[in-house]
Amino acid sequence: MIAQINLVCNVSAPDNETKKAMSAIYPIQRSKRRRTVAIKISQGEVIVQAPLHLSETRIRSFVQRKQAWIDKHLQQQQQHLAKLSPRYWQAGERLRWLGEPLTLEVQQASRKSCKREGQQLLATRTPRANPEREPRGVIIAWYKQQAQAWLDAFFAQWCRRETLQPQGWQVKSFSSKWGHCTRKGELSFSWKLWLAPEWVVRNVVIHELCHLQEFNHSAAFWALVAQHSSDYQAAEKWLRQHGMTVLNETYLDYHEDDLTATCR
Repeated sequence: MIAQINLVCNVSAPDNETKKAMSAIYPIQRSKRRRTVAIKISQGEVIVQAPLHLSETRIRSFVQRKQAWIDKHLQQQQQHLAKLSPRYWQAGERLRWLGEPLTLEVQQASRKSCKREGQQLLATRTPRANPEREPRGVIIAWYKQQAQAWLDAFFAQWCRRETLQPQGWQVKSFSSKWGHCTRKGELSFSWKLWLAPEWVVRNVVIHELCHLQEFNHSAAFWALVAQHSSDYQAAEKWLRQHGMTVLNETYLDYHEDDLTATCR
């Protein structure tokens, strides 16, 4: 359930020297499961998370008390987002494979294709191709193919030496999550995951594998993750910091200082 809350608050002016009163509209995400109010700033936007039946008066009071925190982290994120270029799928843009930067080259040809040559990702599109679909479509298809090959190689080794055995795995186009594990033991992962460094990718796969035994995020689950990965906490931190732009179709990239902030 999503509503909105209107507040009069102080927001820094563009010159960062003066402040002015203005009306801010924040979306409220209500949930039956939530017991407390939290403010999340992600992708340069503020979201208020609240219990289902908590009054708007109490929510408004909480947000107003946290206004200085909101201003600080909102400005930080907007500054970091400004360091990234929007994704237009045009020649010269930067893409990543396992964290390594690649320069996109786009050419016209009789058939669409995508391949990597050194530090370049070469994509072709036909003269009549819809510019809103190509070369985006063929590039994503390349990522899915490469990610599937990476998973096949990973599980070929994993399944020979570990007891956690998935029933299958595939690459999908999730919009807001890295991976998923079903109760049938089937694993799915977002192709966007392979924009991240390989050690992060490995940790996400291990995370989902551990759900085969612990279908929750309990202490037992995290203990199991720790058995299989010594740097899982660093990976979780990386995902929190960079997920807002790597998963975002507007960017599909990250800057080393990207931040996602949550206040409770």
